[in-house]
Amino acid sequence: MKLARTLLQTPRIVGVGLAASIVGVGGLGVVGCFVEGEGLPPPVEGLYYPTGLAVSPGGRVLYVANSDFDLQFNGGTVQALDLQRLRKRALTLQSGLVPGGPDAGAGVRGACEKVGLATNAASTIHPGPCGPLDISALEGDDEVVRSSAVIGAFASNLLLVHRPLSGEGADPGAERQARLFVPVRGDPSVTFFDVADDRSDDAGAQPCEGDACFQLDCGASAAGGRCSRDYRIGEDPGRELIRRKLPLEPFGIAAGPGGTSIVVSHQTENAASVIVNRWEANERPQLAHVLTDLPFGPTELAAVPRPSVLGALQQSGWAIDDQPAFAVTYLAAPELGLLRYQDAASGGAPRLYESTPTPITALASGIDSRGIAFDASERQACEDGCADDAVECLEGCVAIPIPVYVAHRGPNSLLIGELTTTLVKRGSDVSTEKRASVFYSIAFHDAAPLGAYPSRIEVGEVIDLEGARSRRVFALAFDSGLAFSYDPAARRVDAVIKTGRGPQALAFDTGSTRGDDADKKRCETEQGSAGCEPYSLMYIAHFTDSYLGVVDLDMRKANTFGTMILTVGTPVPPRESQ
Repeated sequence: MKLARTLLQTPRIVGVGLAASIVGVGGLGVVGCFVEGEGLPPPVEGLYYPTGLAVSPGGRVLYVANSDFDLQFNGGTVQALDLQRLRKRALTLQSGLVPGGPDAGAGVRGACEKVGLATNAASTIHPGPCGPLDISALEGDDEVVRSSAVIGAFASNLLLVHRPLSGEGADPGAERQARLFVPVRGDPSVTFFDVADDRSDDAGAQPCEGDACFQLDCGASAAGGRCSRDYRIGEDPGRELIRRKLPLEPFGIAAGPGGTSIVVSHQTENAASVIVNRWEANERPQLAHVLTDLPFGPTELAAVPRPSVLGALQQSGWAIDDQPAFAVTYLAAPELGLLRYQDAASGGAPRLYESTPTPITALASGIDSRGIAFDASERQACEDGCADDAVECLEGCVAIPIPVYVAHRGPNSLLIGELTTTLVKRGSDVSTEKRASVFYSIAFHDAAPLGAYPSRIEVGEVIDLEGARSRRVFALAFDSGLAFSYDPAARRVDAVIKTGRGPQALAFDTGSTRGDDADKKRCETEQGSAGCEPYSLMYIAHFTDSYLGVVDLDMRKANTFGTMILTVGTPVPPRESQ
């Protein structure tokens, strides 16, 4: 059986508390074989056990990875959803639910009817005021699923990376490029897609328009078809930089500076792999190295933020000794690991190696860590305030510590720490060679209690009572059906959000708009433009019942803030629980 081992491991590997959830939904676990091409094709217009989300930086697309967890079909899918159309519905609904607002007065029923929905008759499965938006039935200008492709079973995550437009590693004359990477446990592989780059330029123009923004190029022979083997990294060792297949159970994924190094964790193999992603024309991403003998259960990954001063020093003639760093959490080791990537430019073959880990001693147990996130916004703001050639200013920004957050289960809590970056310079203006490097150290100093079994963590923004963006750390708890909002300034959990069953992944859509696409574009490029209204929405992928929930993150809307206002996709309970 090709995947007997994989399927037997599934309850523990999908992590995020699925083992406990299986009992609650009637025994979702299965044991069988996955054979590509056999069985029914997956529903490309609907959602089916979603496990990964990503929002395009231009706010046009919401990417979704569906895992086909119970093997009802011959694969999973990746979909490109029209985020503008979803946003319009969500904000219209929000406006109708606000007492005293311009669209208020008709009550909940009227607010739901205004976006074509009935009131909610199944709040146990999907919270919120309205019934679900059936995305598979939408057509024409209402169509939400704009493109899709078939991948292997058991996608575990999703990562979107872009070729740098400016700064270190950028090629001013290069073509805009973006890629989507999806760890697929059923192959096993990391399947990649060439997708549209919808980032706006300085004048506010977007390089993609219409259907081109929803490109999902993975070598499929037809729209909605199965991805070509040429787009599955690590499946064919004859095509890789190393003569070895990708290890089993690819799970966590993160990208280094410029998206040129992609690191993947492998839970059951106690390993991590690195993929070299070259942006040059006709260059296919390739598996470059596999690091083995890691502590038990490497799970989630996050790239360590790299200071901008290194690029400025390099432009000034300094040689840079720097290896991108990645933090990794473990299921059964009381530590936070630190991996470094040495590329071919540093001499020798590309490789991963372990650096000094950080012991987790802030809690009694220290084991069973899951999601991880850094928040480099304060340092980024400092760097943005420096002139392009102001090396001294950028050096001052390096001293700003970067908060790090880890979802921890022993006990259930949000671990809070700091990343310290040390810049080391060797040589002087009269030296024949000047070299610079950075060293990283992490220390945990606090913890905030959370509900049962926190899993994924992301840093996002709410709209505060004054209408300004304010940072928050969001943690999902799969088993308890909750999402927690932690305010780092107040050092407390300021909202507990009721989700549906099995919240698995999250993504944010935050910006300003005056109601239509052109106005949003102007609001983003013309700060303070009259009539621009800030908004913030959080999308949550619900694994158990296969739908997305949209949460309002505008604190000015007291009756909707921190609640699910829209259900995207028709919830489908697992077969064994129907």
